[in-house]
Amino acid sequence: MIFPPESVHEFRRELVGKMKSGALSNAEAFRQALAVDPHDPAATRFLALAAEKDGDPILAAQLGHRLVEANPVSHEGYLLLGRVHSVPPLAAAYAALGKKKLHFDPEAQAELAAGDLAEPPPTPDDEPAAVTHELEPHRLLHELFVAGLEAVDASLIDRVLARGADCAPLLLGVLNAYGEDLLHETDDGLVVRALALLGEIGDPAALPALARFVPLEDDTIGGAARWAFLRIARRLPVETLDIIRRLSIGAGALDLAALAQQLCLMPDLPGRSEVLLSLADNLSEFDKDERDLVIVSMLTSAHVMHGALSEPAATIETHYGALLSNEARKELKSLRGEIEEARQEIPQPEEPSIYEVCMDGFDVVDDDEPFQRAEPKLGRNEPCWCGSGKKYKKCHLDADENP
Repeated sequence: MIFPPESVHEFRRELVGKMKSGALSNAEAFRQALAVDPHDPAATRFLALAAEKDGDPILAAQLGHRLVEANPVSHEGYLLLGRVHSVPPLAAAYAALGKKKLHFDPEAQAELAAGDLAEPPPTPDDEPAAVTHELEPHRLLHELFVAGLEAVDASLIDRVLARGADCAPLLLGVLNAYGEDLLHETDDGLVVRALALLGEIGDPAALPALARFVPLEDDTIGGAARWAFLRIARRLPVETLDIIRRLSIGAGALDLAALAQQLCLMPDLPGRSEVLLSLADNLSEFDKDERDLVIVSMLTSAHVMHGALSEPAATIETHYGALLSNEARKELKSLRGEIEEARQEIPQPEEPSIYEVCMDGFDVVDDDEPFQRAEPKLGRNEPCWCGSGKKYKKCHLDADENP
């Protein structure tokens, strides 16, 4: 669930209270949390580890895969799959990738130092082709993660797109982790690329997730979401219009305003004006500022789509114009001067390519130095990161310092 609503957060707080009071067991509480939000990383993690502890490797593996898709940046799901997967070469591959991810997580250093991590299965000299195929999307995402805010090669974008259908769940997982506030600000580059790649992959099933990012004030992330949403809308307008109709039901004012914006930019097709008008169905539930936002957005979109004197614009003005505050009317008046210019630009949009959106690096706020994601440094006497059980100085220290 991208950006869980306050109702879900409140439900989670209630479950925490019931766990503390003993009214619910931890397992039952997390099962209820997962029923409400199937992509809840905390609930999935608890239940997956519990299944492993209870000696149910099949269930643990199923939940481990769900945990990877709920938060593919974390090492935990991968290390779990390395421990419980029934196919040894796959277990070794997942464990190895989990080790790489853990090495980037400062909070996991205690696990390394304490030697609490189980030694992963040995990596075979020649990895089976089926294992390479299954792990490729995960490894590609890890490459995007390691790149952080730095530029990436076009070849990496091409490899992700070549496995688009298999990479999409992991890219959605990145958005889920962002919505759960599990990512660092240096992961913004990963979020932008996940949004854009989902747009280029082009599956309309990604539109509900993309729509949650469209209203964001952050121009970089919100801009990538708008680009991705319209990328799909211009290729599959009929499917997109149906999804916008469904997304508008019960949506908040900010989300409705964002949908109005996307409607006016997508190709014209039968039913588009009707969907725009339907965005006002729940106006009575909003306060003054929210009503202003929705009505102004609808009128602006109608003007862009059909002109200021069009029937849809007149219909919106007739039905809802009286609800506008004086401030909103002034805002709308100032916008009208820009609308005709915007209309002229829409028929031939200058749309950047996926490479223009994804390849360049991203600026670091208040930092003149280029970003480089550095691996945490291990002490000479700490257990080696590879899981061999040897001290770092007796294992990979020389190789790491003299690559």
